Formats: sequence, structure tokens, C-alpha cells
Amino acid sequence: MDEPVALLLLRHLFPEWVITRDRAGIWRAAGRTLISSGDIDGLLEMLAVADPVAARQAVHLLAERPAAWRR
Repeated sequence: MDEPVALLLLRHLFPEWVITRDRAGIWRAAGRTLISSGDIDGLLEMLAVADPVAARQAVHLLAERPAAWRR
């Protein structure tokens, strides 16, 4: 997945958070706390710890994807 699409998806999945990626490639999320990571995987791990409810909802939303997407 390319980074602009990943950014849009993260913003949709974590609406309580302001998620950005700066020119240096650092991913940031501002919500209950400020999180930053050099890669998207690290950001997702920290978001899951900082906001476990939103992380569970994100997993649930992704699991509900249409059957056509499951190929």
C-alpha cells in the first residue's frame, strides 16, 4: 500500500487521532498522547497500546471487508 493511501486509511480507522507523516518520513499521531515512529508498523503498534479500543474497532472494520476484497 502506498503511503498516501495508508495515511487516509489510518485517519479513517483512528478518527480521534491526528495522523501525519512529515518530510523526513516520520509518522506521528496526536491524540491522548503524542506518538511518533520511523515506520508505519511502529506507529500502529504504539496506537494499539495508546488506544486499544480504537485498535479493536479498526480490526473489526477491516475484518468486515467485502468478500471481493478477500482474494
